[in-house]
Parts: sequence; C-alpha cells; structure tokens
Amino acid sequence: MTAFSANPFIYVFSAIAVAVAVLYFSYLAIDRIGLETRSTVATVTDKQFNASGTTYNSTVAGGRTWVQSHDTPETYVLALTVDREPTLGFVSKETFESLGKNEEVQVKVRRTRISQRLEVVEVNK
Repeated sequence: MTAFSANPFIYVFSAIAVAVAVLYFSYLAIDRIGLETRSTVATVTDKQFNASGTTYNSTVAGGRTWVQSHDTPETYVLALTVDREPTLGFVSKETFESLGKNEEVQVKVRRTRISQRLEVVEVNK
C-alpha cells in the first residue's frame, strides 16, 4: 500500500491548496508590482481616526486553553477625491491634524493593472 492510496484526499487537497496559493500570489504580483506612480492634487473629503486596541483569541489545544493577544496600532486615514474618484490614504498623526475637510493636498497615486483600483502611495500637504 502506498501513502497516496491510504488517503488520497489529503494529497489532492494539498495540491489544490498549493495551486490556489500560487495563483493568488501571481495575481497580486501581476496586479501591483512595478506600477507607475503619478503626482496629482486631491481633495480631503473626510477624516477618520481608528484608535489602537487589543483583540484576544482563545484556542484549545491538548485540553488547555491558550489566549493570544493581537495589538492593532492607531491609524489616521483621509478620504480623498482624486479626479472625481474616491479613495483612501493613510497619513501620519501630524498630517492628519494639520488638514481639514475640503483642503487640497499633493498625492502620489497608482492604478492597479487588473482590478483598476486607485491606490494612494503618499500624501503631502
């Protein structure tokens, strides 16, 4: 008896899982690597602050409960309009506090190849 004939499901499932992972990372590479960035002007339409926090995950292994914590940092996000298209940009606390709604900022943006999403690379006042 070979290992494959003992449990063929695990080999087929593993092969499919590896193929899906390779396809997914290939998609990400094709969609985002080497994109051209351009500078333009954007308008701040909204500001959002996300406070830092901690989430907890409980796992039972070997009859024991293990609690794992995951810290999330605070983030400062600007809702921007670039050429009449809404997008988001992450900024530092100082930049976040110095900007108000309807202010214009200089941004560097890039458009992904396949999904055609507009991504903000950098925000400057």
